[in-house]
Amino acid sequence: MSSQSPEANRTPNASYAYRKAWKALNTMLEEGRSYSGYERNSAFLNLGAAADGTPRYADVSGACGLDTLDDGRSIGVTDWDFDGRLDFWITNRTAPRLRLQQNRSVTKNTFVGIRLLGQAIGARVRLTVNGKPHVRTVRAGQGFLAQSSAWLHFGLPQDATITRAEVRWPGQSEYQAIEGLRAGQFFTLTKGQRNAQAWQAPQQPILHDAKPITPPSQRARIVMASPLPFPATSYQSFRGEARPLLTHAQPMLVNLWATWCHPCLTEMQEWNAHQAALNDAGLHILALSVDDVDAPLSERQQTVQRFLNKHALTLETGLATTDFLETLEVAGRALLDKFETLPIPSSLLIDTQGRAAFLYKGPVSSEQLLQDVAKLGAPDEARHLAAAHFPGTWMESPWPATPTVMIDKFMSFGKPTAAKRYLDTFTSSTDQRAQQDLSESYYLVANELRIQKRELEAIRAYERAHALAPHKHLVRLELATLLFKHRRYGKAVPHLAASLRTDLGNANTRKMLALSLVQTNRSPEAVPHFEILAQATPGDGNAHLWLGHSLKRAGQPDKALIHLRQALRILPNAELAANELAWILATSTQDEIRNPQEALIFAQRALESAGQPRAGILDTLAAAQAANGDFAAAAKTATHALKLAEAAGNATLANAVQQRLILYQQRQPYREPSAGK
Repeated sequence: MSSQSPEANRTPNASYAYRKAWKALNTMLEEGRSYSGYERNSAFLNLGAAADGTPRYADVSGACGLDTLDDGRSIGVTDWDFDGRLDFWITNRTAPRLRLQQNRSVTKNTFVGIRLLGQAIGARVRLTVNGKPHVRTVRAGQGFLAQSSAWLHFGLPQDATITRAEVRWPGQSEYQAIEGLRAGQFFTLTKGQRNAQAWQAPQQPILHDAKPITPPSQRARIVMASPLPFPATSYQSFRGEARPLLTHAQPMLVNLWATWCHPCLTEMQEWNAHQAALNDAGLHILALSVDDVDAPLSERQQTVQRFLNKHALTLETGLATTDFLETLEVAGRALLDKFETLPIPSSLLIDTQGRAAFLYKGPVSSEQLLQDVAKLGAPDEARHLAAAHFPGTWMESPWPATPTVMIDKFMSFGKPTAAKRYLDTFTSSTDQRAQQDLSESYYLVANELRIQKRELEAIRAYERAHALAPHKHLVRLELATLLFKHRRYGKAVPHLAASLRTDLGNANTRKMLALSLVQTNRSPEAVPHFEILAQATPGDGNAHLWLGHSLKRAGQPDKALIHLRQALRILPNAELAANELAWILATSTQDEIRNPQEALIFAQRALESAGQPRAGILDTLAAAQAANGDFAAAAKTATHALKLAEAAGNATLANAVQQRLILYQQRQPYREPSAGK
């Protein structure tokens, strides 16, 4: 079973288990496996309650023939042949997709069938038979993905006497009497009438038993309705070089073969004999050996070369590698709804655009190859018809080729980088559905990269997903969050602002936006956001700290002091709050704000909270000392701050401290008329 869908917290981590479970289910589908572990269907007979009231059931699955191995999905109940016995129509995920289980039980019991005509969904019929009530309701949908017959079937004992019959139609509160019902027959009843009309069942067509299921063949020619580009991969030359697979601007047949495979030899000899015709058609054949893939290169070379020389084969050949075969399996799972390990030989025909156009399981003749090469340039309609397994009319064209399925398979194999590389080389379509699929693929890849802690790659994938579908809120929020985390504040601001407009109540988004505005010297814009946060959570010391910090930078020191003091009351060891307070109180040009004695106390408190000397805090302490007239101490402290700033490579702070040191040496305090440092 898959985990519950994470609607409340749709973060990459919250979605990971859910998507992983669905991938596991889809893999079972692709491989033709059973959802139920080949558990047989079951049927239980109600034996009525025991003396103590406990319900009793008997397993009659085998006795009644319902214990099939089908992967059952839904069941519809109906008296199909109108013989008074209920039959089952069962749909399955596996063949047979539809099964009729006819009720052929022998019984002396009887029945009555009633069909209410008109708007009858929700109507209820109540019969009194031999003094006991029997109730049936007309329902819209019964069970999983099923709708049983609209006929109301009442199974009755052999000696049934219907003493009372009533119907309550939808929208009515009272039951209406029904007359004319008799056991062993079918009746119809129209709303507003009392008398039921006897109904004669038609003769049902004879149903023949299903044909035996044909076992799957190892040989097939598969036409791709919407060809996908084959992923970039490489094979190994006899010299041990890794060569890219797709380098020719012509149709290419990639063949898998082995020296122990007699059909492979027959196939290759036939191609060899018709090589001139194949060359004239522009087809390039590359035959890759799968002999002993894990063996040393020298052993593989000797085995394959000896075979080629013995049989005078002149086709271009190479060695399939583990990576190549894994890429081929990824592509195979993406191209085919049901994936089975490819037999040897197998071949893939790739068109001039690098797209997988035909897959051949088993040998393929030169004649067939020539016919298919000629079809590579055919219109989409012709390819769609060729891909269908039976004649018919397309109600809607197949979906345009998108990399979604290929990406999903790369992700299942734990290869998000390969998935993104495939996406990056995919030419996007102008079709809106295709654009949506591309965006979703990039989003899934980005989530996987993020989970694997490859966040810079994830940022690029999120950016691509956003470019393809700018309206997707979740993509934009995930991108903004990572940009913020990696201190790319300028890029994060527009995405955070747009995300906040979509979800005004998201406090975390508002906080990231406000902090990003501060870091990009846009403190006045940050102030309203911090005010909302501080009002929403008055006990959050950090909210008051950052609001005070922003107000200070925005040139509102009087308001800044209020929130910085509140922050320090909530967070006594908040060095930033103490440092900001000290700076304002020491350097303000306003007499009503400046308080040198208190500034010195807060500066020393910030230094103690920091635990070790820091250039910024020492700079504040020097300003406070100068404000108190202790210029010698201020010069000494400023000199220490200057050395730390230079050692840290902080040229901006070092230059500012140098200018203030000159003032202290001239016995002058520093005053800051507007925004803080």
